[in-house]
Amino acid sequence: MRWDLEDQGHEIWNRNSMFGPSIPNPSAGGLLGGMVYEGNGAGRCNCKFIPKYPYATGPRLGVAWQIDKKTVFRGGWGVVYANLATYSYFTNSAILGVGIDQIAFSNANFGEPAITLRNGLIYNPADLSKVTLDPGARPTAGTVTSPNYYLDPNAGRPGRIHQWNFSLQRELAKDLVVEAAYVGNRGAWLTAATGLVNLNAISDARLAAVGIDRTRPADIQLLTSTINSPLAASRGFKAPYAGFPGGQTVAQSLRPYPQFSSSLIPMWAPLGNNWYDSLQVKINKRYSHGLDFTGAFTWSKELATGQNVNDSFNRPNQKSLVSSSQPLLLVVGFNYETPRFTENKIVRNTVGGWTVGGLMRYGSGLPIAVPASQANMNAAVFQNTRMNRVPGQPLFLKDLNCHCIDPNKDFVLNPAAWSDVPQGQWGVSAPFYNDYRYARQPSEQLSLGRIFRIREKYRFQLRAEFFNLFNRTIMPVPSPTAATNNPLQTPTRNAAGVPTAGFGRIDATTVTGQRNGQIVARVEF
Repeated sequence: MRWDLEDQGHEIWNRNSMFGPSIPNPSAGGLLGGMVYEGNGAGRCNCKFIPKYPYATGPRLGVAWQIDKKTVFRGGWGVVYANLATYSYFTNSAILGVGIDQIAFSNANFGEPAITLRNGLIYNPADLSKVTLDPGARPTAGTVTSPNYYLDPNAGRPGRIHQWNFSLQRELAKDLVVEAAYVGNRGAWLTAATGLVNLNAISDARLAAVGIDRTRPADIQLLTSTINSPLAASRGFKAPYAGFPGGQTVAQSLRPYPQFSSSLIPMWAPLGNNWYDSLQVKINKRYSHGLDFTGAFTWSKELATGQNVNDSFNRPNQKSLVSSSQPLLLVVGFNYETPRFTENKIVRNTVGGWTVGGLMRYGSGLPIAVPASQANMNAAVFQNTRMNRVPGQPLFLKDLNCHCIDPNKDFVLNPAAWSDVPQGQWGVSAPFYNDYRYARQPSEQLSLGRIFRIREKYRFQLRAEFFNLFNRTIMPVPSPTAATNNPLQTPTRNAAGVPTAGFGRIDATTVTGQRNGQIVARVEF
């Protein structure tokens, strides 16, 4: 049994601030969503932003049974906990209002210098350490801006992972062992998932309360109109507080925290889950006759929540393949030392004693993200969605693993496989599909080396290493990328017929894959 008691890091004197969902904001007419300050005393929350979680207990159990002289069964189960996320550093936003300040020199008169250096820096030193603890520090008057961040109050709860495995190991021959195992785990309270909570998105219930249906084109037009427009006035909508900018949209005015433009996704929210199941087979040739060899094959399935969230108000619908999924993976490693097979001293020392090593890795291609919808969902409810997959349509125009693709001629992804959703509706596609993957990219490495003993205390080591041993051409991933994930984009070619833009284009200028190597010499004394 193991007990993990972890504490989240914080600024040593609690000089830290963040968005407070339940704090009245005087800069937004008293609406909720002001700044809150950590620690105890006047103007502070008399709290710790992230309290410790005291119940991270992890039992472990393992068993081994030697069935006969050459066969062993092993099993294990346990609960382990992840490390807490940590600050890289405290930014200027994180220390807003707590007395760690900066001064910007400026001049309201255009063309005149902000400061003349020969006169020195003229300022009030007390302004650099002025503590305001102002709940209305954001937004500034007449603007809609972003708060610094919001730390999830449950971020002190470490991710919990149940792990188990059952394996059967058998010695087939002397120094040759085969093992097969089932390995699985289930994770909860994981912080890697983002977007499962969006505090500043607009729910259907909130829209219905004011008589808006996001699927009606007239209501989409209303949501994207400015709050000072005649359309907004005719429907009875007005600014949510005095000083709300008239150029902001009706949708912005309906957000739970209209004074802020960000999604207010809680930082380090422990809301993610994962599911992993695999068959793992390993063969191990232990060192004999100069050779040791290991081969490992894994057939797995990896699922998680929080992969490209589609409607944060429908959390049960977020389970999907992970972006790093590789269901089939084979890794082979070996080392061989050449024998000293002759009595001839010169030949023996020249040919014998060299070590040849290799590491070969072959796996499934990584999943391709489903194209993002081009509908205007973000402007209406401040969330994005995905296109729908068209039944019966092939996903590819060419097999990405066929070794027959010419990037100067071919588009490889089929835009007809995807259709956009109507305005105001959610797409129903998963973020990733098992049959929609980039090309496989094997990794093959070889090394050759030898240690020469010059004297008892002196050694000379020579080693050569080669990468992409078989000189395979590595095609770059085709569009989609963040800017080109749009099947509706018209494919374009230049005068020579070379693809220049469009869904499924491969950039010929970034094709790689040439074999390369390096030689390392080392003297030890």
